[in-house]
Amino acid sequence: MSPTATGTMAPTGRPAAGSGNRPGDTDRNHPAARSRRRFGLLMTSPAIVILAALMVIPTVITVVYSVFRPPASGRHLGPFVGLSNYGTVLSSEVFWKSALTTLLFSIGFVVGSTVLGLAIAVLLNQRFVGRGLCRTLLIIPWAMPWLVLGILWRWFADGDVGGLNVLLTGIGLQDGQRDYLADPTSALILVTVASIWRQASFAGILFLAGLQTMPTDMAEAAQLDGAGVWQRFRYLTLPWLRPVTATVTVLNVIYAFLSFDVIFAMTQGGPGDATQVLSIVVYRQLFVVTNIGLGSALAVVLAVLALLGGLLTVRLVARSDNGAVTR
Repeated sequence: MSPTATGTMAPTGRPAAGSGNRPGDTDRNHPAARSRRRFGLLMTSPAIVILAALMVIPTVITVVYSVFRPPASGRHLGPFVGLSNYGTVLSSEVFWKSALTTLLFSIGFVVGSTVLGLAIAVLLNQRFVGRGLCRTLLIIPWAMPWLVLGILWRWFADGDVGGLNVLLTGIGLQDGQRDYLADPTSALILVTVASIWRQASFAGILFLAGLQTMPTDMAEAAQLDGAGVWQRFRYLTLPWLRPVTATVTVLNVIYAFLSFDVIFAMTQGGPGDATQVLSIVVYRQLFVVTNIGLGSALAVVLAVLALLGGLLTVRLVARSDNGAVTR
């Protein structure tokens, strides 16, 4: 049988009619390829314009403000001060203390939400009565606005009418009422737990989607070979979920540095400055003290820290992937 009869390759070396290739599939300069690129750009142009309006332009304005000393009215830039605002930020004791609080919050938030989300996904991937309902309920915390979540948790932890005291008293862990949001240590723990509770549902949804794509015959073959539950989880499930884990971790790191809503709704940075993360400091400089130049410099520093945290996470995940491949 000739190559032409198989529908794979014509005698001239060109794709046969049945191969499914179209003109311009491989030639970027072909008119058809250029037409498809123009069509793709046209379809994405509204999103590009919206992204520029909501992110690029405000970012540029913030960077410009950070090297000037605008008045409280913000009607003009004021005198040019160069990097003076950044020097003030980096030499401030408030900045470094808030940076430490942000770091502690971020570590607890990233580890807690990622691990809890993975545990929830593994549980909801099993077969049991009511699994569909539980999967539906998983969406509720993620769909709840951050500010509303902070208000609900503030009511829950209230020292007078909150349900936290009722719960702990009912199980015998404390006697009487206690205002946990008035204690520096417990306040930081509670805002971290509240943030974890919401973000873990988002992580659980992503992990569950990853588990749904995992072939069942892999686990069955490993079980037939004598692999236990932990061995299957460590050597099959975790490697399969590595791309999802990378995505979840990067998103969690970025949000941890930029977290504001839940903390502001629950404590407004208090008691004292126990929960005053960097985003709270930015808010106070811009909208309470109305020091636009210094607040803009703080915002730029915070954005750089969040970006570096995300890039470092990606680098670490990529290095672990390479190590897994070479082993």
